[in-house]
Amino acid sequence: MGWGRRTGLGVIALLAVGVGPAPARGAQEQSPKTWNTEVVGHLAPPQSGGFGDVWAHRDVAYLGNLRQGDCSSPNGVWAIDLKHPAKPKALASFAKFPGSDGEDVWVGTIRTKAFTGDLAAVGIQRCLRRGQGFAGLALYDVTNPAKPKELSRLASGVDSGVHEMGIVQRPDGRVLALAAVPYSFNLTQGRVGDLRIIDITDPRRPRQVADWDVRRDGPAATRGQLASRRDVFDHSAWPFDKGNKLFASFWAAGVQFLDISDPASPKLIGQTPYRPEDGYRGAHSGWFNEDETLFVQNDEVMQAVGSGSAASWTFQRVFDTSSLAQPRLLSTFGTESAVPGKDKRVATDGVYSVHNAVLDGDLEYAAWYSDGVRVVDLSDPGRPTEVAWFVPPPSSARQTAATAQGGRRDMPLVWGVTRWKGLVLASDMNSGLWIVRVPLDGKAGKPSPSPAPPPPTVPPPGPIGRAGPEPGGLGVGQWAALAGVALGLLAAGTVARNALKRRAS
Repeated sequence: MGWGRRTGLGVIALLAVGVGPAPARGAQEQSPKTWNTEVVGHLAPPQSGGFGDVWAHRDVAYLGNLRQGDCSSPNGVWAIDLKHPAKPKALASFAKFPGSDGEDVWVGTIRTKAFTGDLAAVGIQRCLRRGQGFAGLALYDVTNPAKPKELSRLASGVDSGVHEMGIVQRPDGRVLALAAVPYSFNLTQGRVGDLRIIDITDPRRPRQVADWDVRRDGPAATRGQLASRRDVFDHSAWPFDKGNKLFASFWAAGVQFLDISDPASPKLIGQTPYRPEDGYRGAHSGWFNEDETLFVQNDEVMQAVGSGSAASWTFQRVFDTSSLAQPRLLSTFGTESAVPGKDKRVATDGVYSVHNAVLDGDLEYAAWYSDGVRVVDLSDPGRPTEVAWFVPPPSSARQTAATAQGGRRDMPLVWGVTRWKGLVLASDMNSGLWIVRVPLDGKAGKPSPSPAPPPPTVPPPGPIGRAGPEPGGLGVGQWAALAGVALGLLAAGTVARNALKRRAS
């Protein structure tokens, strides 16, 4: 679920997106690339723009949508029947807001005095900063997924809407939505934080109970420093510890772990650290293992950092979170395309950054944009080992948010990944929903025999299990350019920049 700010350099990048070359001839006829994976099914529902994140509940997949132009003809969230995984079938499209998109979606069953059934939460963002689209959280009854019913909507109060969110029903029965509303802090001059905690126990009457921001509520020693940086904003939020805690990814400030046992009074527990040599910092999202003692952080970038033999994409950071107050870095992982290989270069024909990931047992399933879905064995978290992968074929470019070096837009761009009934669901920005089987023999790190060629060689880990060198240090202009081409909040970035200029003038 990628995104970032847009500076003057970002405007140039956005214009370049709109004039990219036509898709390569014959792209649709190419086959997926697999290793220890099998394609089960595929569906690209008809719509004008790109596809966003993917979620699954019961026998239905939910596929978000990515902005296309001004979204005057809006796309919606697709509910897709998975009863026959080899032949997925579109049931309905909902959450259509003219002028807005709905990239992130969550669906689950909740039971409260006010509502019992299957609830869908959708993060809605305006496609243009001066547009009239809705910005905020929209809630739907999808107990019958073929006939979704809107229950309510809660506006974010600023031009930027909800980019990513996590929902949880706690043991006490309370249902919370944890929403990232980037640039709230900038747009309100610090009055409202980017992280919102919303009570949706009655989904017909959602109410915000708290907001939080590392620049206002974080450690006193760093508040002033962080508040002056334009690369600090909340990108995502997710619950853990049965909804008594959350983590929020604040980009250059790292991932923040908060105690929300009292949702109205969030308290900081700890943060994932960056090292002095970490030139690029972009905490985008993350995921815990089952006992919440291991945390994988995904750092995102939309262009390779540096140039020539010094260039590198971003990678994952694996932390020991036995102590949330002091997370300890164990290793990093990157694909062969993302870090310099034997030829000392990285791939530039696509976007080779990690995006989202989920963990299931010792296996991690990572959406790696143009590198597809990567399956990583974390049974030894100090030495992550890739054991399978799936890369969709290039397809006609539906999206206008990501452009490879040279102007290409029809490359694979896997946005989201989730597990469903022993299968893997992946969403590609251009080609839609993919249903994939990973036929390992049941033990991580020991793939079953496959006629496919062996996996690419990832450079051996360094002292902390690194898969490759760190990206080099960046100046302000370079950082702004990279952040400017990140996905999702292009329009909101302009709003934030203009607000800052007005304050400075």
